Amino acid sequence: MTFAIRNVDIVTPFRIIQKGLLFVEGKKIAAIGKMSEVDIPKGTKTYDFDGMMLTPGYIDLLVHGGGGYGFADMSKDAVENISQHFFRHGTTGLLAALYSKPEKDMVADAKRIAEFCSSSKRSNVWGMHLEGPFINRKLPGAMKAEYLWQPTVESWQKLFNAGQGYIRLMTLAPELPGMEEVMRAAAKDGVVLSIGHSAATYEQVLVAIDNGAAHITHMFNAMTAFHHRQPSVAVAALLHNELKVELIADGFHVHPAVMKLMYRIKGEGGIILITDAIRASGMSDGEYTFMDQKIIVKQKKAFLENGTLAGSTLTMEQAVKNMVKLVDVPLTDAVRMASLNGAKVLGLEHQKGILAVGKDADVVVLNRDFEILMTIYEGTIKYYRESPLS
Repeated sequence: MTFAIRNVDIVTPFRIIQKGLLFVEGKKIAAIGKMSEVDIPKGTKTYDFDGMMLTPGYIDLLVHGGGGYGFADMSKDAVENISQHFFRHGTTGLLAALYSKPEKDMVADAKRIAEFCSSSKRSNVWGMHLEGPFINRKLPGAMKAEYLWQPTVESWQKLFNAGQGYIRLMTLAPELPGMEEVMRAAAKDGVVLSIGHSAATYEQVLVAIDNGAAHITHMFNAMTAFHHRQPSVAVAALLHNELKVELIADGFHVHPAVMKLMYRIKGEGGIILITDAIRASGMSDGEYTFMDQKIIVKQKKAFLENGTLAGSTLTMEQAVKNMVKLVDVPLTDAVRMASLNGAKVLGLEHQKGILAVGKDADVVVLNRDFEILMTIYEGTIKYYRESPLS
């Protein structure tokens, strides 16, 4: 497919090319620059988005569901429907989050998602993020504590084999007995290790870094609170550049003032925006199920009946908008947190998350209110608000 998008402010995301043009040939970006400086073949199909913005496609490393569906659903259509929901919201790459379940069920979920990933073509579901099962029973979040596993290399191997190479990231609590052996095995298998749902001490986090930990799951949520005499995961995450931190930028999982603090300490390269979205993303307020429990969504906030936060209804374009509007982050930095930083975690920064010649044509067009007008994935238009897809 060959086409051009013109008359847009292009966020690369390191700078903004005003009145720019992006030319796509096949799956790749073939030319980019100011309209006055880029020549394209005569007769090229052109989309003119006068005054709009163009960014790399968003990459979301923690998604449980959306559009009324969850990745834990047994329906064959669930994964595809979630994929399409997030294309409509500018996400061109995501990891399906699987929560802790009894061994038989979680292994089956990993196998099912892996089979989808291996059989689908040009899908934005790139693999899995295992949110557990090796997490702390005292900090389960919305998960059922009885579903958590004891860490053993043998149990990890069952999950890894079921995942068929598509387990890209795993949340774990490094303080658990037996966890160091599991971490070393998973790190050798090429999985990004993320600390979360954890009561680890500062010293235990340092040991975890040496054993492969490089990431923090939904910063400040489901971890020991910040304490000035008993530093734990939060302090280590802020202090050590080896650790990149996920942020649910909806304004209430983390207060905007604390988001500002995170930005000042970790900078634009240390924060990865995520949604932690559940099936209620994109849906109306009401009652839903998540992690085998009833949840209540009110004013876009999701809670268990006991008041525990249970994922979010956030989408990535709203996360970017919140960083700009609530945290006063420059647009380029907010977009980088939503695109290139996630690509780097997955080792895909040479293909994804940045707009330049030769990179994959994963592109989002937004209006000035951050609403998605078009989503392109590897040169194919996946969503176009102005007309139905052919």
